[in-house]
Amino acid sequence: MLSAKGPQMRAFTQRVAAFSTQLQIDPIPIVFVGKGTTPRQNSLLGPNDSQYPFQGDVSFAHKPLSIRQQVENSKIERVMDDTEHNLINLLSNTNIEVDRTHLAQLKEEAMEEIQANAADVEIELSAIEAPKLLKKEMKYLFPQMETQKMNNVTVFNLTQKSEFDMKAWSEAMEEEREKLTASFIMSANAICSTLHRFGYWADFIDPSSGRPYMGDYTNHTLFETNDAYKQMGFKIEDLGCCKVLQHACWGSNAFVGTIFTDAPVDGDAVRDILKKVTQEIDE
Repeated sequence: MLSAKGPQMRAFTQRVAAFSTQLQIDPIPIVFVGKGTTPRQNSLLGPNDSQYPFQGDVSFAHKPLSIRQQVENSKIERVMDDTEHNLINLLSNTNIEVDRTHLAQLKEEAMEEIQANAADVEIELSAIEAPKLLKKEMKYLFPQMETQKMNNVTVFNLTQKSEFDMKAWSEAMEEEREKLTASFIMSANAICSTLHRFGYWADFIDPSSGRPYMGDYTNHTLFETNDAYKQMGFKIEDLGCCKVLQHACWGSNAFVGTIFTDAPVDGDAVRDILKKVTQEIDE
């Protein structure tokens, strides 16, 4: 298991959100060479297989578009051009101008407002390969996910240290829990956005409902008192009337949110996200 602790939830969210908007460079396309023992006819007479048209049985990494696909693409481009042209005419006739700088400013102000209302507490982010007990839950949480992908799933647990004891209910505790939930959802969205840009699948559990936030609706739920968390470094305290999650250092003064991804736990994407927890604010 990999983990990192940091002093500020808000700063971590800002760093991950900024990181998720950075352009990720796609890997160099792979060229497929060779076809085993399949004989090749005389090169002067043309290739033996149109899928491998070059000498040495070399093919493009990407399949060329068919005539039908090219026609469909040209139709789409023409519709987009017409739409843009009509939009420009509409804006010019109504004296409406698109101010991209203003739109960017509004987006930034909205993010600042969300972050201002979110909790800013000490956090711990851990990444671990999904334990067996949790993999059994996943097939019900994400029924649309391919079974083979569930064999290599990494689980992020984002723990926030709470001011109030989560096992002692009060209005103040409930209010803090709502703020911690909002903070987690904001950070989880940024983390998933980053993983998506790396080309990985990612989703997280909404703490208020126990269901996947981005995936299809399901009747199955996963809450922080599930026994699967015992296999991920937490303890579950049974109080008789209810169960409470216990963090190794913070006890029941902890709020945990969970993120799933098929990114390898020892891969660059996971390690880069963990680094954002302890990274200096001015970096």
